[in-house]
Amino acid sequence: MTDIPRSPARFFGEYVPAHFARLGSALSERSSPGAIAFQIGDESWSLRLQAGSVVVETGIATDTLLRMTLSTSDFEPVIVAGAERLDEQAGLERQLVAGRALTIDVERARMLRETGGSVLLRLASGAAEHRVLVSIGSTTPNPDAPDCELECALADLWGIQTGAVNPFQLLLDGKIRIKGNAELALAVGAALG
Repeated sequence: MTDIPRSPARFFGEYVPAHFARLGSALSERSSPGAIAFQIGDESWSLRLQAGSVVVETGIATDTLLRMTLSTSDFEPVIVAGAERLDEQAGLERQLVAGRALTIDVERARMLRETGGSVLLRLASGAAEHRVLVSIGSTTPNPDAPDCELECALADLWGIQTGAVNPFQLLLDGKIRIKGNAELALAVGAALG
């Protein structure tokens, strides 16, 4: 599937399952130790691996490891544009952040659940700022009071995802700024990287 849907319902209902199906045997009958959830405006979807195939359900699963919350207006510039850009620059297995998070092992999943908390990503793109709140485990999303805030350029985030950019170098260069509990940013980065 080369045309990436602009609507969240089609993106999660059609594109994500088709993308994972392209991975084929790379998932080798794996099952995820929990779900990754996306809340876009008032709608939500939970993704999990089950015997090597992705299962997408509406709503937030009770065993959610990570929950990404973003506005409807941020969906296309962050999620869709990211999928398009990564489709061109990354190997199939690195194209969807959820894919990496769904393949973490049981021990890292346990550590995530025990960590809890939330990280607000403030992603600059030209004059615009896009916001993605990543809640860990059963933490209730509260964009007004995150435990940690991470600011960077959206292009740098995509560079990290493709492996073209070293996040520690960006931090040293001042291109990533972290406020609050930096350990949470590291925990989310470990789950997604």
